[in-house]
Amino acid sequence: MLTLLFLYLYAHFHYSAGQAESSDLSIPEEAVGRPQYPLPIRDELLDEDTRNLCFCNYEGDICDANNTCIKHSHAACFHFMKEVYNSELRRMETVHQYGCATLEKGSSASHLTCNSFRSPHRTPKSIACCYEGNYCNLRITPPPYRQLPKEAEYYDDEWLESKLHPMFHVVVPLIIALFAIAIAATWCILKKRRSDLKKWLPLAKKKQELLPTPELDPMMYDDSGSGSGSGNATMVQRTVANDLIIEKIIGKGRYGEVRIARFRGSLVAVKTFYTTEEDSWKNEREIYETQMLNHENILQFVAADIFSMDSLTQMILVTDYHPLGSLYDYLQKEQALTTQEALQLAYSSICGIEHLHASVLGTGSRRKPQIAHRDIKSKNIIVKRPGVCCIADFGLAVRFEDRLIPEKVNIQVGTKRYMAPEVIRKALNPNFFAQFKMADMYSYALVLWEIARKVECADVCGTSIGSGESGYNSASSEGKGLTIYSEMKSENYKMQHMQKSSDGSRRSYPYKPPFGELVDSDPSFAEMEKIVCGANGKRPPLELSWTNGSNVHLQKMVSLMVDCWHHSPHCRHTALKVKIALGEVIDELLLLQEREAMERMTSQAMRAIDEEVCQPSRVVILGAQSKKGNAHSYLATC
Repeated sequence: MLTLLFLYLYAHFHYSAGQAESSDLSIPEEAVGRPQYPLPIRDELLDEDTRNLCFCNYEGDICDANNTCIKHSHAACFHFMKEVYNSELRRMETVHQYGCATLEKGSSASHLTCNSFRSPHRTPKSIACCYEGNYCNLRITPPPYRQLPKEAEYYDDEWLESKLHPMFHVVVPLIIALFAIAIAATWCILKKRRSDLKKWLPLAKKKQELLPTPELDPMMYDDSGSGSGSGNATMVQRTVANDLIIEKIIGKGRYGEVRIARFRGSLVAVKTFYTTEEDSWKNEREIYETQMLNHENILQFVAADIFSMDSLTQMILVTDYHPLGSLYDYLQKEQALTTQEALQLAYSSICGIEHLHASVLGTGSRRKPQIAHRDIKSKNIIVKRPGVCCIADFGLAVRFEDRLIPEKVNIQVGTKRYMAPEVIRKALNPNFFAQFKMADMYSYALVLWEIARKVECADVCGTSIGSGESGYNSASSEGKGLTIYSEMKSENYKMQHMQKSSDGSRRSYPYKPPFGELVDSDPSFAEMEKIVCGANGKRPPLELSWTNGSNVHLQKMVSLMVDCWHHSPHCRHTALKVKIALGEVIDELLLLQEREAMERMTSQAMRAIDEEVCQPSRVVILGAQSKKGNAHSYLATC
């Protein structure tokens, strides 16, 4: 504490002396400077008339490209001037700054800002304002500086020396003594710990030999966080791997294997990366550790670790485990989807994608940058529960942080079957981050097609099953005016390949990946470019029942799907637009179901009342005396 106090006093007096030494230096007539702090120069109401244009010389994104800012119609343009000490040239320099003042609450002008020159400042400052606009702040000059009283302005050298000399004689020896004591204490503590380590090292080795868990390489460490919320909660070093109990493998991919494990009593999914995919592990870990990433439709991150097992380096990511698996696995089941569940799967998926694409501003310095996934497909979407999905696998994701795109970004990455045309042809502009997000929307459209095929035929097909033609659509097709390639007759195809659930209650088309009949499981770039690129590129076939059937809600989802796989990125919908549109479709469907339920309840109630009031009764309506005897005719009436 004494050291910090001494340094503070010394710096304070030194700065004052420097001001006194440079106070009588010449001030250049023109000087160029940069703002010391950003000034808010835009308000909610903007009028781009020339009367509201001010000259602006701030750096960064505060001013427009032509040194212009737009003020509020009642706010002012300002010309700010101050004196700054140049330590290299040892002289005072004048800094001129121009910009737009804010409209102050409770007034119709910028009084506080424009009258700040009336107060004296230790650093000479002054400001002038004008309200005419049309770059009027270039034609005004700030008033002279208001000076502090002479006795409070500077300190002379004699006073400084008289105050510093006693402090040197007292404080410096005290600091040296404290440093000597600290060094001696540190040396004693280290010596004691070293002796204790030598004493307990043999026992520690014996204990380590008895442990059933694999040895962890002491050179390996874990510097990752354990949360995907608004902050980074760092895990204790090397505790994650020790607490994992691996049970079985549930999947394999290009980057590694996925296993089920128990972590502190809970089931988790452990993704183990191959040693050649260290960059992918680091990138996915950094994405998960992004501030404010936590979302219902983003796979929950638990922890990350790197350790050694059987002389092999293991890089792992631990996430929540969901037994339903990926959307790809979920759609493989025989059970068809209802229209409501299909819409909910599509909606929850786009909610996760929209959260990735959005930039979220938090309190203080917390901020979630825009993120592009770059590998959207049904295998990278996890089904948490029926109707709810979350986005996973961020090994190829890229962040738009501080308005900068990481250098050396490989454009042509992802799963070839789901790649957008501009990605396949390497036509994507990496300097325009929105194109990364539009490529995600193309891939999402193919996921929508996979979901639509599994909707039950009671909702979708109706009587239109087996009629018309269905082929691979042109990429330039819009709305209902689709260009159809009659590559196959749908009647025989549908009748032969219709899939029933185990109880026979629902029917749906069998699962098939996009372009499954045109390419094999691992197509090449040349094959995909030939199929999907260009204005006449092909898209997965649309069933006639999707566009001409009675299910208007599925038709709206299919319309969004067609717009999102357009060959031009600028014509595709954003994630926010699709999220809002699907939300409205779900609301309409729920409202319709509620209305139908009310009608059924009303009909059942009326039927029950009729059955209770109108009981059958035997009424004698005719008595006739016949020749053969007495006979009565009975008629039951209601």
